[in-house]
Order: sequence, then C-alpha cells, then structure tokens
Amino acid sequence: MYSSIRIQGYRGLDSFRMQGLGRVNLLVGANNCGKTSILECIELLRSPGTPRALSDITRRRGEWGYSSDEDPALPLGVRTDSLDISHLFANRELRGRIRIKADRSGEIAAEGWNNRVTLRVEGSTVRDRDEWGAAVPEGVDDERLVLHIEWSDPDDHYKVFLTDEGLLLRPQLRTHGRNGSSQTVQFVRTGGMTAADVVRAFSKFVLTPKEEAITQALRIVEPAIERIAPVPDDRGRFDRNAPGGVVLKLREVVDRVPIGSVGDGMWRMLGLALSLTNAEGGVLLVDEIDTGFHFSVMEDMWRMINEQAVALSVQVFATTHSRDCYESLAVIAKSEPGDVTIQRIDRNRNEAVRFSREAILAAAERGIEVR
Repeated sequence: MYSSIRIQGYRGLDSFRMQGLGRVNLLVGANNCGKTSILECIELLRSPGTPRALSDITRRRGEWGYSSDEDPALPLGVRTDSLDISHLFANRELRGRIRIKADRSGEIAAEGWNNRVTLRVEGSTVRDRDEWGAAVPEGVDDERLVLHIEWSDPDDHYKVFLTDEGLLLRPQLRTHGRNGSSQTVQFVRTGGMTAADVVRAFSKFVLTPKEEAITQALRIVEPAIERIAPVPDDRGRFDRNAPGGVVLKLREVVDRVPIGSVGDGMWRMLGLALSLTNAEGGVLLVDEIDTGFHFSVMEDMWRMINEQAVALSVQVFATTHSRDCYESLAVIAKSEPGDVTIQRIDRNRNEAVRFSREAILAAAERGIEVR
C-alpha cells in the first residue's frame, strides 16, 4: 500500500503532499481543488510500461487535440485522433516536468507497487527513422518533440513522438516494458462503467466464488435479487452510455429484469463491486463515489468496500462532496475493523489535512464539518 504521495507540476497541483494513507481513503474538498487530479496521479503511478493510463486520463476529460491541416507530422486519417497532453502540465507548460512519488508501507511487498513516475517533454533529433521504425514523413524537420515517461524501473520507461503542436497521436500508443498491462489499477469515473466494460468484467467472474460477492453487493440496493447474468447487448439500438448487457433475476418475478430498470444506484453498485474485484492486489480509484446512491445505502456501500478491500488486498481512494458520504464512512470506521482516513484537499494548501479513524469518529460525534 502507499503510505504517502507527493506531486509536483501536475495540472493545478504545483506542489502537493498527502500523508498517513490507509486502506480506504476518502478525499474531500471544494470543486476544482484537485481531488480527481490526485486519483489520476495514482493511476499513472500504477501503470508502468504502458501509456494506457495517459490515454484514459485525457479521454475522460475530453482533452482531444485539433491540429492544423498543414502539420506534416500528422498522417492522413488521424488529424483529429490525437490527445492534447499539455493540460497535464502545470500552467499548461508543455516543456515543464511532472513528478509523482510515493512511499510504501511495509506490510506489502514492493513488487508491483511502483513508487515514482516522471513526465517530461523535450526536443529530439530524428535522422532517418522514427521511434517505431517507420520513415519520417517528408517535410518533417529533424527536430521533433518527444514525451518521456520514466517509472521506478528503467525497463518500464516509455517515450513517444508528439506533433509540432504538442499533440499525442493515439495510434502511436503501444504497451511495452516488463510490467505493461499487468499492473492492477481500476478507475471508476463519475458516470460509471460503460455497458461493454461491465459485461467484459463480469464475464470473468460468472460461476466463480466471486460472483456471489458481487451479487451480495447488489442486494444492498435491492434485497430481492437472486442472481445476475451478462447477456449480449446490441449497443447500436440503444444509448451507448445507458446501463445494459446485464439482467437480474428477482424473487417472485417471473421474467428477467434489465438492470437499467431498477435505477442508477444498482448500476453504480455493480460498477463498484466489479472494479473492486478486478483490482485485487492493487488500487481502486473512484471519482464521486456517492453518485447515484441514496444516503440510506451508503453505510452498507462502505461496509462492502471496506470488507472487500481487506479481503482482496486493495487500497481504495475515492472522492466526494457529500456530507452523508463521509458521515456514513464514520459509522463504518466505528463498527468495522480497517484502516480508514479522510484527506481534506484545499487548493490554497500544499498538503492534505488528514483525519485518522479516531479523528473521523470525533468529528462525526461533534458534528464537525470536514469538507
């Protein structure tokens, strides 16, 4: 597990530190204070050898690049299929440097818990052939921008050419390195998982012991659920962002019920349960964890997350704006074993204010606002 994280030069986090991390960590704070950025930094830490996280981060925020037609570094057919990574750097200074470092607690072996990543952009001279063995397009200058991503282990280092305008072409993103996609990190965005992601994830656990744990999580929202199952889903006929691909068997209901028929809370809970199970031995990141949940189920949600995080050796980082959410976590901290912290993020402070399990309980009992 990570016990502390230090961030320099990432988006609005010019210099930031978060210490005393536990098994389950809830990040609170005002809008635009950097909570989601912290999750993204942890995602980058846990992705050595692959640029997938870089692509996921920019796509989730809609940070597409739009290059001029005159840019010879852009092959035909991919002029708009590029990512503007300048937004990752503080003050959008593309020639800046991003450093993310973490300390690990001693209870888990270091293997798989990468503790450093650096991103930098610099000019590089290209003579005859580019990074991937393809000829440099005619008219492209020898001087090209290169993005360097350097993790703790040199075998995982990654570099890729950018366009003259600093855009990263998605077709160039290729996983390599010793670890690559073996790193276990799951990011649940505010809108939840897509139907395709849910079906793909759940299919791995059908008819395994983990299927019952996932079903139990859904019973928090609807106790009448007897079983869930993935089904083929033609996304062409429906809203691609809508719940789909999963049906429920409800007690005393003859026909199977599409999961979307029982509300957004059910879809959100399924995404959390699947992501937590997929993150075994690694990290679960959840943006706005309370989205879609009534306050009455939040205690059970936290109980499920806390129990499964311990059972599966997962470290959890989540964000919220909801008082109900952190007060529900306080109830779990009081009644359930586990290492829980609240980290308050303030855009005017370079260090998070940590509330330990004991401080969370004291704040809840006295009605102290921690957001």
